[in-house]
Amino acid sequence: MELKIYSPQDNGFAQVVKWNFQELKAEISETVRDYEMAVYTDDTIKQARADRAKLRKFTEALEDKRKEIKRKYLEPYEQFDREEKELVAIVQAAIDNIDSQVKAYEERLRKEKTDKIREFYEDNIHDIGEYLPFERVMRPEYANASVTMKAVKTEILAMIQRVDEGLAVLNEVDSPYAADMKAVFLKTYDIGAALAEQNRLEAAERKRQEYEAERARQKAEREAREKKETEQIIRAGQKAETSPTAAAEEPQPEEPVTAIDMRVYVTRAQMVQLKQFLKDNGIQFGPVPQQ
Repeated sequence: MELKIYSPQDNGFAQVVKWNFQELKAEISETVRDYEMAVYTDDTIKQARADRAKLRKFTEALEDKRKEIKRKYLEPYEQFDREEKELVAIVQAAIDNIDSQVKAYEERLRKEKTDKIREFYEDNIHDIGEYLPFERVMRPEYANASVTMKAVKTEILAMIQRVDEGLAVLNEVDSPYAADMKAVFLKTYDIGAALAEQNRLEAAERKRQEYEAERARQKAEREAREKKETEQIIRAGQKAETSPTAAAEEPQPEEPVTAIDMRVYVTRAQMVQLKQFLKDNGIQFGPVPQQ
């Protein structure tokens, strides 16, 4: 089959549209120059509208002729375009018929090869199939005719060995994060990533413990400071007491009770501690009478 163009031949196609372009260009340029320099006033605005209409009419005539020439040039092409597409459609029907059979054949070969790969997998996966399912072993390109079964088998055996060795290492790990490490490994099949997860979790735990220890230290310091401040407030205005030993050896006369009015500035926690201290030491207290 050979496509032959009878008319027009290569040298028969119009190379250029011949018309009085240069003549019109010179005439139009001269005429338009006067309009470009024209100045219209309110009294001559009617003339401006007339000049605009005349120029527009001329450009419309040029555009109409351009469209007419284009249409005449396109008519033979459009006919050829329709006829060429009709021929392509006829041939495409045959192509589609052949293509469907070729694809069906290729798909059958891919399925047969995939079945062989699955059989090889099942023969070698032993007891770790739960952790390394066929869907994660099989790669789409394995089914291509360009990839040999030898190459596929080598890669599958290497993956099985990698998972075997990784699980063996992780099963010997004595760490509270062993389960987390194994989860990462079974997701990536990368023992390096699993060990890195252990390091990450251990670092996070150290930071947590350091944070908790710092909080406990700050709390202890705050409570000690509040207790000391409370004791200082209670001792304010009191006389020095004798030691318990001296009091036991020599009976002391009962001291008269003295009322002390004073204002104490405390936090809520300090106020609770102050009240408890007064109760524990048998010291009476109450609101200051209004004057």
